[in-house]
Amino acid sequence: MASTLRPRGGRLWTSAEAARAFRVGVSSVKRWTDEAELESVRTPGGHRRYTLRALHHFAAARRLPADLLPPLEADVELPKPPDITLFEALVRGDADAVRCLVTPPPEGLARRATFLDRVIGDAMREIGDRWERGELGIDEEHRASQMLEEAIDRLRPPSAGDGPLALLTCPPDEWHDLPLRLLRLLLEWSGWRTELIGANLPWESSLAAVDRARPAMLAFTSRGGEAFRSAEFARLLAHCAERSVRVAVGGEWARGGGGTKRDYYRFRSLRGFERWLRVGQQTADSRQQA
Repeated sequence: MASTLRPRGGRLWTSAEAARAFRVGVSSVKRWTDEAELESVRTPGGHRRYTLRALHHFAAARRLPADLLPPLEADVELPKPPDITLFEALVRGDADAVRCLVTPPPEGLARRATFLDRVIGDAMREIGDRWERGELGIDEEHRASQMLEEAIDRLRPPSAGDGPLALLTCPPDEWHDLPLRLLRLLLEWSGWRTELIGANLPWESSLAAVDRARPAMLAFTSRGGEAFRSAEFARLLAHCAERSVRVAVGGEWARGGGGTKRDYYRFRSLRGFERWLRVGQQTADSRQQA
């Protein structure tokens, strides 16, 4: 049996020490921290440090080995791993379990965005992969999607009456709009008003929607990126730029973010979208104060 590790700096663990305890690379620990899954504190010099309690809680939630960590004091209670995953609840058609499992952490928008990516996003991908392999029927895939939609919509906050408006839609020939509901939830948690237009919107209808609603943002989700390489999308970008409407495009195919060569922001994860949204708001606030 391996002996437990001890941090050299006293009570706080470095990223390298946490990585050794979990038997992973330092980059994994830093990624978990950046995505707000692993709680950390910062030294005056800006370095990440971890408490033993945070490491044990993370190991329990992620089902990572904790045998190299010293034991916690007896009065500290660790969370129990769930006895059923969200994917299993969806396949069984257990709506009560789905509603219970679709419950993000109460504090921290970054942590909630990570929850949407990891817990709900992973379950959605698994359902889709099983359906494509013929392991689930269309009725089971539709039932799972419906249960997720209902559970996600229950988390929506009261409408932000004076917040900026975002239009949410899918490009032509994209019929899967469940990711839009996750995006809507994240925006509404951030104080935005939203209008969910839905799937398969023709480009000319997107132009009309921008002129009608005068939003601050137009956001798309799609399983592929081909539609966003079209001349029609380029015209839509120019139309939005003239009206100071930000455009965001998301999906697993996406890489990178906005830059000088693009007039829109691409995001692969909701965590990345939340960071972009927060930084953009901070920049706007700084300009107003200047």
